[in-house]
Amino acid sequence: MGVNIWENRGKLYLDIWHNGRRKRESLGLTIPADKTQRDEIMRLAEICKSKREAQILSGEWGLIDPVSGKQTLKEYMNGIAEGRGQNDFAHKAVKYLEAFSGGGIAIGSVTEKWLEEFQEFLLKETELSKKTIAHYSGAVRYALRKAARDRVIPRNPAVGVKGVTVPESDKVYLTASEIQALANISLAGELSAEVKNAFLFGCYTGLRISDLKSLTWGDIQRDPPLINKLQEKTGQKAFVPLHSVAWGIIDDKQLHNFKEPVFPALAATKTNTNEYLKRWAQKAKIEKNIGWHTARHTFAVLSLESGAEIYTVSKLLGHKNVKTTQVYAKATDKMKREAVNALPVIDLQGV
Repeated sequence: MGVNIWENRGKLYLDIWHNGRRKRESLGLTIPADKTQRDEIMRLAEICKSKREAQILSGEWGLIDPVSGKQTLKEYMNGIAEGRGQNDFAHKAVKYLEAFSGGGIAIGSVTEKWLEEFQEFLLKETELSKKTIAHYSGAVRYALRKAARDRVIPRNPAVGVKGVTVPESDKVYLTASEIQALANISLAGELSAEVKNAFLFGCYTGLRISDLKSLTWGDIQRDPPLINKLQEKTGQKAFVPLHSVAWGIIDDKQLHNFKEPVFPALAATKTNTNEYLKRWAQKAKIEKNIGWHTARHTFAVLSLESGAEIYTVSKLLGHKNVKTTQVYAKATDKMKREAVNALPVIDLQGV
């Protein structure tokens, strides 16, 4: 392992040789013409070199990183959120770190008490929903867990702190008669009609809206009809046999390019199509608050009610853990009634 200062065209870099590989990192320093200033710049470069050597050695020997541990929790979480987009929970949680403590606490100074007080602040001093608070608190807890794993901090202070729990919400799903009521409603306009078809297709396949929008004809096997698709959210393959109703929705008796979207208008639109679903439900006189995920819930619940094993439904939905699928078993009263009705009947005349 070696770290040296390298100059190129008046710019200073660290020339690092580690584990048989060489890389160069810019120091963001420029060598001035003045000798006194040049000496000061080279002194700063030597300090950077020493710190970089310490970081590399700490990783090799399983020691705590002496540099990264001094950065603020805000800086560390911004690093995690970088490249994930504005909607990442780590990015959004930073705003509340700043409101709570100015965001200036060093990640190595976070304690169990600080984390408890931060969670209390979110619960009592903000108007966020409990679900959102759980997401933001979870983003902070993930950052601390990652920092401990990467030897940035000696231990994870979140281990001894209870997380924010969210009451299990009811899963909104549609009955067979409600699906039929929606199917009976005619919708004018290309996008409206395609939203209708895609939603009904989702009720028979369990696909998320992200997968419905990205679904191409290359993901469809025709004989027998089957979806073979890489899921957008999980990166896992989904293999879903197509029910005759689902196949009837998309089968236009034509050949398509394998890159062509199955639902092109839906794939291209930037419109919030949930509003289309709500107006459609109102026309069908369905009072449930439906969204795109309702189709996925409907597929799961109706599959279970039809006698499918929970493990099979879990695989159809692309869940990594069958526990994720178990919430749908709780969502249906029909299965409970059938279980109770299956109990043996006894003669009560003698009671």
